[in-house]
Amino acid sequence: MKIYGVNPVAEALKSNYPVLKIYVSENFKDREGIIPVARKKGIKISMISKKKLLEISGTSKNQGIVAIVSPVEPKPFEKLVANCIERKGILLFLDRVEDPHNLGAIFRTSDAFAINGIVIPKDRSATITETAVKTSTGAVFHVPFSIVNSFINAIITFKNSGGWIVGLECGGKDIGKYKFPFPLGLVVGSEGKGLSKATINQLDDIVEIPMKGHVNSLNVSNATAIGLYLAFRQKEGGTDGKP
Repeated sequence: MKIYGVNPVAEALKSNYPVLKIYVSENFKDREGIIPVARKKGIKISMISKKKLLEISGTSKNQGIVAIVSPVEPKPFEKLVANCIERKGILLFLDRVEDPHNLGAIFRTSDAFAINGIVIPKDRSATITETAVKTSTGAVFHVPFSIVNSFINAIITFKNSGGWIVGLECGGKDIGKYKFPFPLGLVVGSEGKGLSKATINQLDDIVEIPMKGHVNSLNVSNATAIGLYLAFRQKEGGTDGKP
């Protein structure tokens, strides 16, 4: 897999992710000190023309650097659950989020708020692509995730392990006044359809983000950021409860 851009490549190196080779343009400005770190790790670096780098990356937004990395490997779901339960933390469940830009942005937010992991269904969902890596600014190398065959079974397993499942959906309780229970499984829905009926049937509670503007919904990555931030604040402050 290829990743491009200064921050994604730098984060891959910082996280000791298996970077196989790095290409840089002839006028590349190494403001993050990528090249000396890569050389110390024994990673081959090739300096090529701007035109050739464009061909390799497939985009003019490569910032003068492209890295070839091993595919980002998902973690076993059971490990994510065990870690979240033990730490009374937060797992994020993505119900059919199909846009890789949104997925990348959600990874970035999840890293910022130290989420224990992200659960992604195998079908009808975006996966870790070059676009997702770039949008995440490399956060995909830091946030563990699992890809599950059955999204509903994953939710049930988390509940049976001692976790609470709260969905972010219109018609729920005011999220600004809500007291989150921990360990928490926060579920967010797809860009256009929200949470599926099967998912809603498994929820312990539903919260919504009150709005007074002219649009009736937020982009899923923006809504997720708000939900994770509020849950993170309560977790850090120790103000957890039961719905």
